[in-house]
Amino acid sequence: MCDTKTDGGGWIIFQRRVNGKVDFYRGWKEYRDGFGDYDIGEFYLRNENIFKLSSTGQYNLRIDLEYYNKSYFAQYEDFKVFGEYENYKLQIGDYSGNATNSLSRHDRMFFSTFDRDNDKSSGNCAEQYSGAWWYSNCQPYTLNGKWGSKSGGHGLHWVGLTRYDNSVSFSEMKLRESKN
Repeated sequence: MCDTKTDGGGWIIFQRRVNGKVDFYRGWKEYRDGFGDYDIGEFYLRNENIFKLSSTGQYNLRIDLEYYNKSYFAQYEDFKVFGEYENYKLQIGDYSGNATNSLSRHDRMFFSTFDRDNDKSSGNCAEQYSGAWWYSNCQPYTLNGKWGSKSGGHGLHWVGLTRYDNSVSFSEMKLRESKN
């Protein structure tokens, strides 16, 4: 799915959450291969595709969020996701936007799911917070958490925007080739 309008267009959407009709509490294989329903707008493209796309040149990442009927975004230069052999490690560069720089604490972290624990914590962060993500030490910041949850960090959290006990109502992650 593409976004042809935001900031000049050219974005490939790889994660979208709009209504909670698709469960994102999935295992490694599902995130590797992708899942969801494009017709209702809830999906995760696939980590393999994100890796293949982001390794072909210089890409930017944009994350669009809605919280209490206001729109926010975070944009990162030099976005890359490494291959499965490196546990889909996340790499991001400089930040711009109005949604706080929450993702920087996850730079160079490995992707974790409830059935494949790659975070730095002694526990499994993806299991603890009900969502796969590039966790470091179990901070409850994930956009793949339990839809609408207002309980103990299990929702769709963006630190500095949402509180620990609240969730964003819309999330979209997308990449495009850098214009630099």
